[in-house]
Amino acid sequence: MLGSRSETRWLPLESNPDVINKYVNNIGVNTDRYEFVDIYGLDPELLEMVPRPCIAVLLLFPVTKIYQEFRNEQIEKKKSEKVSPNLFYTKQTVQNACGTVALIHALANNKRALNIDMKKAFGKYLKATETMSPEESAEYLRTDDSITNAHQDSAVEGQTEAPNISESVDLHFITFVEKDGDLYELDGGLGHPINHGPCGDDLLVTFSSYFRNLIDLNPDENRFNLIGLVAKND
Repeated sequence: MLGSRSETRWLPLESNPDVINKYVNNIGVNTDRYEFVDIYGLDPELLEMVPRPCIAVLLLFPVTKIYQEFRNEQIEKKKSEKVSPNLFYTKQTVQNACGTVALIHALANNKRALNIDMKKAFGKYLKATETMSPEESAEYLRTDDSITNAHQDSAVEGQTEAPNISESVDLHFITFVEKDGDLYELDGGLGHPINHGPCGDDLLVTFSSYFRNLIDLNPDENRFNLIGLVAKND
């Protein structure tokens, strides 16, 4: 999981909706309106299974040369695209914190749709970082004991055994959200957001077009995982 060179290191977070929903509840984001669910594939019938609206997608992907080269090409092509002033973006300076950074991007950019307790950890983070730069909000996260402890607790709750904290991890979380009509890719390890252009009426469908390009680079690679932040069905 990408990050700046730093002595601060967390255990990696498992790509597991049950773990993630418990995590966000613990930091004060109630999942009574929206919750995280698995997205099982891009076939039309599988996408139809995902509740709508889907307001964010978390993508876990392998950090390999072929994917990094593709994303570097995307960055070069998109670097001159406008970025909405309403978009929340933070850098990542903690090793293995990409899961939490991805969650922050999903939640902060949809705060009006969510039920957030402003007196708890995530609400306090939002308030404190409201006017901060991406670098400043990253530093705030690094020193935020409440979110750090919640992350560490969640990292050991998954179905797979957590790796040693000193191990190198080659999987990385990023987030896709809609803001002011455009689809944004948010990766704290890049240092800036990427605007992928008009999002249309269905974020998940628009994201799927981009994701298929990643899959086509190496059809034999299966270390991808998709989680959506979707309206909760009672």
